[in-house]
Amino acid sequence: MSFASDVRGELARLKTEDLCCARSELAAALLASGGIAWRGRSRYALSITASDAATVRRFFGMLKRHWGITGQIRALSGDALNNQVRYQLAIPEEASLGLLQALGLLDENGLFGLAEVPKPEITGYACCKKAFVRAAFLMCGAVMPPDRGYHFEIALPKQSLAERVAECLGYYEIVARITGRKNRFVVYLKRAEDISDALTLLGASSAVLAFENVRVRKEVSNQVNRQMNFDASNINRVVEAAEAQIRDIRYIDSELGLEKLPASLRDMAYVRANNPEMALSSLGELMTPPLGKSGVNARLRRLTEIADKLRSGEEIRLGGRRAPKDD
Repeated sequence: MSFASDVRGELARLKTEDLCCARSELAAALLASGGIAWRGRSRYALSITASDAATVRRFFGMLKRHWGITGQIRALSGDALNNQVRYQLAIPEEASLGLLQALGLLDENGLFGLAEVPKPEITGYACCKKAFVRAAFLMCGAVMPPDRGYHFEIALPKQSLAERVAECLGYYEIVARITGRKNRFVVYLKRAEDISDALTLLGASSAVLAFENVRVRKEVSNQVNRQMNFDASNINRVVEAAEAQIRDIRYIDSELGLEKLPASLRDMAYVRANNPEMALSSLGELMTPPLGKSGVNARLRRLTEIADKLRSGEEIRLGGRRAPKDD
């Protein structure tokens, strides 16, 4: 089974005890699955179709428990479904009109007397907003396994429905975006923190644990890799700087002679040339008297300046006197 199927299976097993949440969830399920058909006048056919049998059984139990309605579950397959089995809960037609009224889905000004989204009071309470998103995910949701990347989406048939789902998520400070994809409107999350928060909100606690375990391992691995790259980069910089300093010292020795340098620079040149692998702080400990890192750096910069002037033929002053040049 996929990670998304595991999430849907966990959500389908949750109990919805409150009638207000059941109304919100059932309304979202009917709209998200496109399960409302007009039969003429005030007659409607209602159904809920899902890829998971557990999801359909959830709404079967909800209808029975809260409204005393017994639906019919059937399996669908065929060429139109690419030979995949889907499950459908058909609601008795005689109960449809009253149920639509209870779910806030009737609108005399809407097409065929139907509303594109339920009346605001259906998702008025915080718990009902959560239930609405849960049902939308059960019908049209997907979430990528965290070891492959971070992506959570609910692909809905109407823009107004997508906006209501995003609004419900926003109530819990989970900021979702909406994009179009063919004939669907996709509410999606890309940040790992948002996906974890959304799964927690919907009640998928086992999925959250699995998600966070993978996420933590990935973050630790990324941190270790970043630190290793940082350390390797620092080592490369230290090695390159040491090689350049030793080249400068050898050039000064060949063109001028280290013995002509002031004692402080001469000693620094000998210590660096004899210890090419050492860091600046370690070089300072070999000096007499010992030097700090900034002192070592200052003397090495002075040696580099002398080498640069020798290369360019500039006049060099050492301790207030001109450095003699060999003819």
